[in-house]
Amino acid sequence: MSHSKNIISLAYYLPQFHEIEENNRWWGKGFTEWSQLREAKTYFKWQKIRMPVEPLGEYSLLNAHIMELQSRIAKAYGINGFLVFDYWFGEGKTLLEKPMQLVLDQQLNFDYCLCWANHTWYNKRDNITLQQQLYLGKKDYTAYFNRLLPHFKSPHYLKIENQPIFSIFNPNEIPDLNLFIETFQQLSKQAGFNGIYLIADNTDASSGHASLLNGYTRTNYFFKKRNRDNLISYLKEKITRKFGYSNIGPFCYSYLNLVVNQHIDFNDIKYIPSVFTGWDTTPRHLKRGTILKDFNLQNFKRHLQKIERTIENNRQQSECATQLIIIKSWNEWAEGNLLEPDSVFGVTLLEAYSLLINKLTK
Repeated sequence: MSHSKNIISLAYYLPQFHEIEENNRWWGKGFTEWSQLREAKTYFKWQKIRMPVEPLGEYSLLNAHIMELQSRIAKAYGINGFLVFDYWFGEGKTLLEKPMQLVLDQQLNFDYCLCWANHTWYNKRDNITLQQQLYLGKKDYTAYFNRLLPHFKSPHYLKIENQPIFSIFNPNEIPDLNLFIETFQQLSKQAGFNGIYLIADNTDASSGHASLLNGYTRTNYFFKKRNRDNLISYLKEKITRKFGYSNIGPFCYSYLNLVVNQHIDFNDIKYIPSVFTGWDTTPRHLKRGTILKDFNLQNFKRHLQKIERTIENNRQQSECATQLIIIKSWNEWAEGNLLEPDSVFGVTLLEAYSLLINKLTK
C-alpha cells in the first residue's frame, strides 16, 4: 500500500499479548500484559485502571481474527496502520515476533510498518536486566535487514513513494548510527526500493542525526519538564531510580500541564506530531510507576486541537510533504497508554481522533 502527499496516521502497537518462553521464565507461566492488568491496584481515589472491553476483550495476538479486527477498528477511526514494535537484540535474538510473522505468513488484512524498539529489557520492579540490547556492526545490521525484507515486500507494509517506512525508537543509543542507516539505505535500494523512509523517535532538530531522517518525533518530550509540574514527585522518582526503592511512589504529574499546555516549538517540517493517549504505568511497575492524572476526554480534545495547529503550520511551510502523525499508543495496556476501546472511555477517544483526521483531510 502506497501513500503520497497526504496524512498518514500511525499508532504504536505492542505485539506482546501472547505467551512466550522468556516471559514464562522471567514472570511466571502464562504471563502476558493482561496478567499485570488483572492484578493492577489503584493507589488514589481518582485513579482508574483502563480495562479491555468487547469486541476485543483480553485478546491473544496469535489469533488472526483479532489482528484483522484491530485493523478494521483503527481504520474506521482514521488510523492508516500500526507502527509495530520490533525487537532485534543482535546475533539473531528476537522477542515477540510471532504476531507479525502470522500477519506475514497469512497475509492478513493488517496494514503496518515496523519500529526497532532498540532498548534493553529490565524488570524495574526488582532492578534486574532481562535481555541486553547489542549493537554489533554491519554484518549484524545486514542480518536484521534481511529478516525485515519479507515484511518490506508485503503489500500490507506501508510505504511512501516506494520507500518502506521504518522507525528507530532510540537512535541515540546506537553507537554507529550512521553505519546502521547507510546499511539499511543501501540494502533497500539493492532490493528494488527507493531507499527506506526513515523516521525516529526521541529526536529533535538539534540531534546530530536529524539530517539523515525523513522525519522525527519525540514522544518522551512531555516528561522532560515534570520537575516544574510536581517537584516533590519528581524528587521521589529520582531517589527511587538512584537507590532502587520500590515503595515511595507512584509518581503523579498532570496531563493538562505536561501534554496539553506545554508549548512545543518544533518549527521544522520534519517534525512529526505525536498524540499522547494517557499514562499510568502502575500496572507494570507498581509503586515505581508514573501516572498522568487529569487525563480525560476534554483534555484529550484540547491536546488534539494543538496537534491540528502544528500540522496546519507544517502544511503552510511545505504543501508537498507527506504528513505523518504518530499515536502513542494503540495498546500499551499496562502503561495506561492506549486508544483501543476501554472500560473508562469506550470509543470516545477514537471518535475525537477521527474528528481531527476528518478536519485535516477535507
